[in-house]
Amino acid sequence: MNLLAVSMRRATLLLALSALAVAACRRETESEGDAPGATRYPISGVVRGIDAGKAEVSLEHGPVPGFMEAMTMVFPVRGDAAVLGALSVGDRISATLVVESERYWLEAISAEAGRSSVNPRPAASGSPASRTPGAVTPVPNRGVAVGDPVPDFALTDQSGQTVRLSRLRGRPVAVTFLYTRCPIATACPMTSAKFSKLQALLAGKGFGQMLTVTVDPEHDTPAVLARYAKNLGADPKRWKFLTGEPGAVANVASSFGVLYYPERGQIIHSQAVAVVDPEGKLSSIYYGETWEAEHVLRDMEKARKG
Repeated sequence: MNLLAVSMRRATLLLALSALAVAACRRETESEGDAPGATRYPISGVVRGIDAGKAEVSLEHGPVPGFMEAMTMVFPVRGDAAVLGALSVGDRISATLVVESERYWLEAISAEAGRSSVNPRPAASGSPASRTPGAVTPVPNRGVAVGDPVPDFALTDQSGQTVRLSRLRGRPVAVTFLYTRCPIATACPMTSAKFSKLQALLAGKGFGQMLTVTVDPEHDTPAVLARYAKNLGADPKRWKFLTGEPGAVANVASSFGVLYYPERGQIIHSQAVAVVDPEGKLSSIYYGETWEAEHVLRDMEKARKG
């Protein structure tokens, strides 16, 4: 059996195993009016922080079927200034999450009866990561727009070598984020399975570079990433697993609009996969889990041809 066949078989097996944990039904509706092409999802949870000046709310929410797992993160709010001003930390709310290209926000916020049975946490003035002293985390709403240059960065791969984005010019690059200890099957393990399949597809095409950036740099050292990569059958020439100083990793995540912070022994993080074109510009990006290896391959082929 040749290398491509082995890689495809491995990727298919990983996807099949991860899919066993997926039980959420997808409830997506195309947005109308001022957000053409956007997708809307129902979301509910408990308010953990409010920044009226930035029109943002930190929400500890449940799973959003077809898009993201339960987590706590900061959301911009649109068209609900009066409602936002009336909210308090600890309120339980329902809303509509609107996702449009690289942007997202909450609208149609309504308070649900009763408050959280959990003791409210202190209000956050920015990222919910401010609740964890010493944590270095990404800055919200700093992701570059599609078509704009991605800021250059230099991180360390699983072999201990420095990888600089600008040195990958001339080829399309797929970028995603995860951490090796992630326990949620539909998050990091699923991302790894899809990237394993993408690796096999790119090997068959003979082009493309793949970068996986950890959101847990303090634990995911090059040695840890090397073991993780080996278990996935990653080709170190094509698929690099990157880590670095927490500040440097957070800056990279900010550039792609990815948020994360430590809580209760886990890293709460958003999911994304992006394609950077041969000129170093953001060609496409998907948030959440609603993407497949074939989608990324298509975007990489399009970016390659210009």
